[in-house]
Amino acid sequence: MKKSQNSLIAILVFSVVFIIGGWLFYKNISESVIEEVNASKNWPNVQGKVMFADIKTSLSDDAKMYSLNLKYVYSVKGQSYTGTRISAIDASSSNQSRVKKVLEKYAVDTLVQVYYDPEFPSISMLEPGQNLFIYFVQYGPLVFCFIGFLMFLQFFKKLITIIFTLIISFRG
Repeated sequence: MKKSQNSLIAILVFSVVFIIGGWLFYKNISESVIEEVNASKNWPNVQGKVMFADIKTSLSDDAKMYSLNLKYVYSVKGQSYTGTRISAIDASSSNQSRVKKVLEKYAVDTLVQVYYDPEFPSISMLEPGQNLFIYFVQYGPLVFCFIGFLMFLQFFKKLITIIFTLIISFRG
């Protein structure tokens, strides 16, 4: 019975952690990113120029990761700005050839369309809207909440089984 109680408590704790953790991530991180992504679809754009582009290498869990280190300049209403973002979230990749393709697209001296926030022109990106990584940021936390909900159902199912077992053992 003690082992069953321990597993029951563990299921409850994990379900609560998954539900609350997923919800907090969604409310505090995902929502603001999604809001910027949706707004960026309607941002005005100006022509800019890539001033620096290189591949940055880092280690993550002993795996080499590659990301684009980019700097572009643009001007809004006579004011010059420098940007570094390609999209709302620029992720790194273990696939160096994929990053090299992006580097070729944004080589030094390339003219680019820069999309900027009309309220804060210093906030910019080259590719507004959704990309694959944004979907993970948007739906990943909700998947965690769903897994937590399934774990809570498992907790409830085990709890009912224990209660019925106790009732039957007291009657018998």
